[in-house]
Amino acid sequence: MSKIILQEDVLTKLIPKKIAKRYNVFPVRMNENNLHVEIENEDICAIRDLKLATGMNIILEKQDKEVIGTKIKKYYEEDNKLDEGYARNLYNDILNEAVSKNASDIHIEPFEQHLIIRLRIDGELNEISKISMDIYQYLSSVIKLEMEMDITEKRLPQDGRTDLNINGHLIDIRASCIPTMHGEKIVLRILNRNTFLRSKEELGFSIEATNKINNIINKKSGILLVTGSTGSGKTTTVYSILNDLKNTNKNIMTIEDPVEYKIEGINQIQVNNKVGLDFGVGLKSILRQDPDIIMIGEIRDVETAKIAVRAAITGHLVISTVHTSDAISSIVRLIDMEIPQYLLNSSLIGVISQKLVRKVCTHCSRDILIKDSRDGDINTKVSVGCKECNGKGYLGRTAIYEVLEIDEDIKKCIREMKEAKEIKEIAQKNGMITFEQSSKNLIENKITTLEECIMVDNLE
Repeated sequence: MSKIILQEDVLTKLIPKKIAKRYNVFPVRMNENNLHVEIENEDICAIRDLKLATGMNIILEKQDKEVIGTKIKKYYEEDNKLDEGYARNLYNDILNEAVSKNASDIHIEPFEQHLIIRLRIDGELNEISKISMDIYQYLSSVIKLEMEMDITEKRLPQDGRTDLNINGHLIDIRASCIPTMHGEKIVLRILNRNTFLRSKEELGFSIEATNKINNIINKKSGILLVTGSTGSGKTTTVYSILNDLKNTNKNIMTIEDPVEYKIEGINQIQVNNKVGLDFGVGLKSILRQDPDIIMIGEIRDVETAKIAVRAAITGHLVISTVHTSDAISSIVRLIDMEIPQYLLNSSLIGVISQKLVRKVCTHCSRDILIKDSRDGDINTKVSVGCKECNGKGYLGRTAIYEVLEIDEDIKKCIREMKEAKEIKEIAQKNGMITFEQSSKNLIENKITTLEECIMVDNLE
């Protein structure tokens, strides 16, 4: 038999239990944007917090303290226990499914009729559940409490995080919530510590690419840039490089927003804009800490770029990321950031640019031969879809990349302000590994498909 929904059941969802008990208040009715609340004595602080929590106009009605207390006990502490327990179980079930499916993000999206839960798996969002909006307030409260967020704040975006052990997996979760028309959308980003830190080979870099990268990072000073769009795996590659370097007798320091993964032996600094600790301020302070290697989470502005260049030309190895689509564009980006050509020539030592492609499912894929009179016949896998890959035809992702080691010819191009197309031609002639080459390698080794590489290339 379905539970009869009373007016009190609806109204008590508007006011968090914490506020109801703190001020001994109870909601009795609502019309338009006015919420009528019972209270023993008028309290300015109660009105303020109730407005913040509900976003409504608060009208106080006098009531005996004991009467209000009885209502709070009945509707907040007894009837709601089942809903709160269900919400907590639902939250745990969502987390377990996300971890088991190697999801990178959980999206919890309130709409007019339903609450939709989606997981981002291998770069694509997949709906896993559609549930009643009745549970939304309880689920959002459970998540906010877990993430150490303010459960009474519903009008402004919030961030939070927590660490969990889920079936033996050490999981870091970063939470973000933002108000929408029907409630707060919550996104949980999942980082599995057990699988996050991987070697360059495990990330998909070939022996040739790995050797080029090692040759770049073995230099005592200069800037190595790792570039790509959001979600292209830049941070994972940077951490892989840092993990290789930490075994050296070096003072390694980072400035990040946020610190994605804690590495023993590396001094990591979290950006905190609220107190004025941004990338520029943090980087200036790091330079006074006698560093050998500096990792900057991202070069976002002119000031950070200029400090990074100065650090590189004064004997430091600097590793950072920028948002550009390919290796050559990174050079143009730094010039656009007002870095003089002579300083860029003295500091830039290499660029890694990358994208992620889906790996074809080994359980259901099949081989085909594509006739191509221009480039020769191409042997490739094609995706099919089965139970193992949830009908997608792909399972997991790997990197395609460009690796550019800056040589004298490239420096000459920078000095002479050559066009990006000409710089790329010279770079390829001098041995730069291109997206096309790394894609071809993955296709030939039956790791991905020609179709997937073409699709990813067209998205840029």
